[in-house]
Amino acid sequence: MDSHSASGRVQTKGRPLALDVSWVLSPLLALPGVARGVVLSRDGLILGGSADLTVEAGERSAAMTSSVLGAARALCDGLSDGVDGEVVDIVISAGSGYYYIAPAGDRAALVVAATGAVNIGSLAYEVQLQVQKLIKALDEASAARVPGARA
Repeated sequence: MDSHSASGRVQTKGRPLALDVSWVLSPLLALPGVARGVVLSRDGLILGGSADLTVEAGERSAAMTSSVLGAARALCDGLSDGVDGEVVDIVISAGSGYYYIAPAGDRAALVVAATGAVNIGSLAYEVQLQVQKLIKALDEASAARVPGARA
């Protein structure tokens, strides 16, 4: 099974994604030290990924990232007595580098893997810029599917 289309975008089960937002990762992948990334829906479905990512790795990463975000939301909500359940970002430090996770509104998120050489401050800044673009793109796609809705 070919996991990539001619444009280098991730495909699932041999079909292109219904909404492929892989473009949101391009500026992040251009940063020194950033290796790959995945864009996912809140329920853990892959919406996009870096070109070198296999379908299986992308789907696994999306599902696990969704679980991590759910656990982080529950933790924040529980420890703040229900006052602060919002997660802005999660940074996982691992032996090989970092995994940076950022929710994109209430419908999506992205995760990038980076080596220890990455400038984590620059990465955080760039991720938040891309998150805002992703939220806007998802809002526009949603409005386009709703009859009579305007962007």
